Amino acid sequence: MRLDVLVSWAVTTVCTLSFFVIGASVLHPQGLVPTGNEVISTLARMYTDTLGPWAERLFVVAAFVILLSTVLAVGAGDPRLWSNVLGILGVIDFYDARQRQRCIRVLSAAIPSLWAASYLVIQSPVLMLQIGGTASAIFLVAIVVAVWRLRLTEVAPEFRRDHLVHGGGGTRTQ
Repeated sequence: MRLDVLVSWAVTTVCTLSFFVIGASVLHPQGLVPTGNEVISTLARMYTDTLGPWAERLFVVAAFVILLSTVLAVGAGDPRLWSNVLGILGVIDFYDARQRQRCIRVLSAAIPSLWAASYLVIQSPVLMLQIGGTASAIFLVAIVVAVWRLRLTEVAPEFRRDHLVHGGGGTRTQ
């Protein structure tokens, strides 16, 4: 699993950096900055200016697929995550399957509705991406801290990485 995570991280990083380099090399010399509701059409210029007008359709389809897959993944995961948080905080009884399922269903409708309402108020996809990215970064730090704490306090010694690597009672040898 560590190899899977490392390879996924490497591929994602290389693809993201490639996208940034392409965008900077094509859009910056023209003074184009993705803003407002023209984000997709501005970003499509990265490909239409180099490959031709046909690339815009391909880019729009690819952007739709990427955004749809993100919405579906987050739409499935976030309600479960937040119902778990509500269970930990004592707002719901997480071990009551009916109550948990009801919470997940309510959040499955509420969260996308909140996204849509946010867009209607903010009306700036770029600003929404910045807000979401900042919130995700803060949330990921909290996840890292929680995982690190759980790793140290909840994982049986025989399953800890240092035990597997060094063989023994979980202490590192020099």
